[in-house]
Amino acid sequence: MNLKDRLRSDSYSMGLLLGFIVPIVLFAILFGGMMVLEHYNEFMLMRNPDLNHKMVPKLILVAILPSVFIMRHYLLNLKYDKTGRGILIATFVISIAFVITQFTL
Repeated sequence: MNLKDRLRSDSYSMGLLLGFIVPIVLFAILFGGMMVLEHYNEFMLMRNPDLNHKMVPKLILVAILPSVFIMRHYLLNLKYDKTGRGILIATFVISIAFVITQFTL
């Protein structure tokens, strides 16, 4: 079974997998890009040690955003309710973890 066939399956596990993998990969790309830009701009800009601490929550929120569009595609275009619900559950879990870490730490 190839990747295209696996993505066209209607299951909660596929939704949970997509709902967690897409934000994690996007967060890693954005955070890595931020680290590279910070490294190259270190000599041109004043260094702010709290920049990473302030930017990580914003990057988490930006990383969740594509899940909404993927969920919409699975629910409306493909009519895969189980996969869409799995993506929704994963998005809620990430959002709740964000709120807990943002307001308790």
